[in-house]
Amino acid sequence: MKITTTLFVAALFASLVVLPSCSDSTTEPPPDPTDTTTFAFSNVQTDSVVKWLYISLDSMKVADLGSSNWDVRMPYIYPDGRTRSIPVQLNSGTNGPGTTTGAVVSSRFESLAAMPAGTVLRSDDTANPVVSTALSGGPTNTMFVYDAPTRTIRCSPDRTLIVKTGSGKLFKFAVTSLYKDAVSNPTMMTPLGFYHFRIARLPQ
Repeated sequence: MKITTTLFVAALFASLVVLPSCSDSTTEPPPDPTDTTTFAFSNVQTDSVVKWLYISLDSMKVADLGSSNWDVRMPYIYPDGRTRSIPVQLNSGTNGPGTTTGAVVSSRFESLAAMPAGTVLRSDDTANPVVSTALSGGPTNTMFVYDAPTRTIRCSPDRTLIVKTGSGKLFKFAVTSLYKDAVSNPTMMTPLGFYHFRIARLPQ
């Protein structure tokens, strides 16, 4: 499995925050991000053999191949342009053994401070997916759009995936680019299949 990951962590504080002191421990605890911390991943790839990129939101990392401890998975994208859908799937229902639930909301990632009232989180299903596989058209749960003039796939900046993991934690998730180095104006010749995405914890 070929994965190259660059992790940038940006913590934004609206007011002074006092952190408690940490006691010595031989076991490092898993990350426990707050809603003020955004984890950004760049140029993350999988290949045509593995087929999927598995992501653990609780751990804020790409999950090991074969692990059941994942929350979101994204497919291999063929660089020759044959990809016609991008099924972003959750670890639940017909897509995995977990209990992850989610919903796509019409909001920019950076503007989403809490889960909108009335949002219904549900298990994933191949026949009725939480995230639509469509690259264009009317579904409100579409996160990608096919741009016909340039023959490129764009990420919708106005759609964010809200995910509740099996541990009960709430996160927001958004893909920002599918192209190498996240160039702002990709063309047919721009290397495709490089995931750029953001994750942040939401209050509960």
